[in-house]
Amino acid sequence: MILSALSSWGRGEPLPAAWRLGGADWPIRLTRRAGGSRITMRLCAQGDCLRVTAPTGCPDRAIREAIAAHADALSRQADRLPPRQEFRDGAAIPFRGGSLRIVHDPAARGGIDAERGLLIVGGRPEHLPRRTRDILVRAALAALKTETAQAFARAGAFAPRPLKTVRVADPRGRWGSCAADGTLRFSWRLILAPPEILAYVAAHEVAHLAEMSHGPKFWKVAAALAPNHASARAWLKRHGAGLHRVGPPQG
Repeated sequence: MILSALSSWGRGEPLPAAWRLGGADWPIRLTRRAGGSRITMRLCAQGDCLRVTAPTGCPDRAIREAIAAHADALSRQADRLPPRQEFRDGAAIPFRGGSLRIVHDPAARGGIDAERGLLIVGGRPEHLPRRTRDILVRAALAALKTETAQAFARAGAFAPRPLKTVRVADPRGRWGSCAADGTLRFSWRLILAPPEILAYVAAHEVAHLAEMSHGPKFWKVAAALAPNHASARAWLKRHGAGLHRVGPPQG
């Protein structure tokens, strides 16, 4: 959301720490950038916050008025977000197209028991969210390494650049990226999606090893490596926000 910043606005009251949207208080995360002339804002489903970017020197009053002008639209966005699924003992979370139930066993080593549909977490109760995330991150990295290796083997006819390494993180805006040196990075949250979605994103980034742009040549490679690319992109558009609502807020 965008509103032009007017330098004539005065100082006024300071910007509040949070803004009431859709029946909940959303913390404001303000970033100031030099050289800009606009105020932008968006709800962050991953971090449960309202991210606002404003020009350096823009008064708080201008930012408050920008948020107020778009509060109704932001509230509607907040209402459409899926509920957050916390990492807690007994909770069910999505995993590979199905679900896992989190079980806390202080004496257990921890890991995924796919046959019984369990994600077992050991250690102290207060560490359960972090340990749950660590288990999912390891599962995501293993699955993505397998899928990228298979996609890379299929890409030989397109003369791709070498695949250097595969890494996972928790980015807000992208499910995957390809660096010029051949490093592929992915969101660990893909392990929460059906397997064909994770496989598509892996193949999409491998296709960038043959063509960095999103031009016709790239989509020819992507279609060869992942024939389901259109349906997979549609799935992510519909359900991607829900994947960012799993676990505690990040960032």
